[in-house]
Amino acid sequence: MEQTARLLRAGLAGLALFAATGAQAQSWSPASSKNDAILGAPSALAAIVAAQSGSASVTAAMPLTKAVFVAAPQPVVPAIAAVATIDTAASPDRPDVFNSVAMPIARTPLDDRWSRVGRASVHGKAGRFAASLRGRDEAAKLDAVNRFVNARIAFTDDSRQFGVADQWSPASDTLARGRGDCEDYAIAKLALLRRAGFAERDLFFVVLKDVARRADHAVLVVRSGGRFLVLDNGTDQLIDSAAIRDYRPVLTFTAGQRFTHGYRRPATPPVVFASAPVTREPGQLTLATAAGIPSSPFASR
Repeated sequence: MEQTARLLRAGLAGLALFAATGAQAQSWSPASSKNDAILGAPSALAAIVAAQSGSASVTAAMPLTKAVFVAAPQPVVPAIAAVATIDTAASPDRPDVFNSVAMPIARTPLDDRWSRVGRASVHGKAGRFAASLRGRDEAAKLDAVNRFVNARIAFTDDSRQFGVADQWSPASDTLARGRGDCEDYAIAKLALLRRAGFAERDLFFVVLKDVARRADHAVLVVRSGGRFLVLDNGTDQLIDSAAIRDYRPVLTFTAGQRFTHGYRRPATPPVVFASAPVTREPGQLTLATAAGIPSSPFASR
């Protein structure tokens, strides 16, 4: 993922100006190792999971690896986390995940990697398991695949497994080895859900920045039931992407499309200029007349 981050910074530097037109592009922190994506300071995701499982606190140094899911019985919790305060419908034509604004782009520095793994099918026992889910509803499929992959892959950094900084593997290869990093979890889940009957256009492979841990990360996001649900290797629960505040998506791949992400500027609060309020009208800001200064509209930036 370190290499991925460098490619993204080099290839997408010019997108900041584009994203700032109606959306504010995110800034990058220095890249850290992939281990930091699952080790280190507790994130908003960890806090959500802890609250819903009845835990009083979140352990900062607990590795979110295969051992977390098999070492001890877990509390019975809903497969899809209930987020009563979130009222955001999933867009039917673009992945506005994690409270972002998705913008289509023609190509990315990671296209070659994605082309090798994005459409690869899944075989063997894993493929048969996915095919057996076709008769179930979407929530049951998502829960089953998320738990299946999380329990069968032990997090292993690419530098330890392959001796390179970053490598994306097809789902069948990852599941056969039983080891992989965050991209490999997400790619495996995508392939299994596609085999289980999900439409390609509803499956989103998202490369992102975890700003709480200052680390690079990747997850699968699925559009289901009018929501964008996150399948993360850090939890067996499915969580609405709008509830996770410290993930900043950078690139998203889906169904032959690629997106980068920006953020809407927050609403400008009233301010005082020459003892008069500045009022906001659709598409522009208008200075109220004050102290002999005439009213003068100017485009918002």
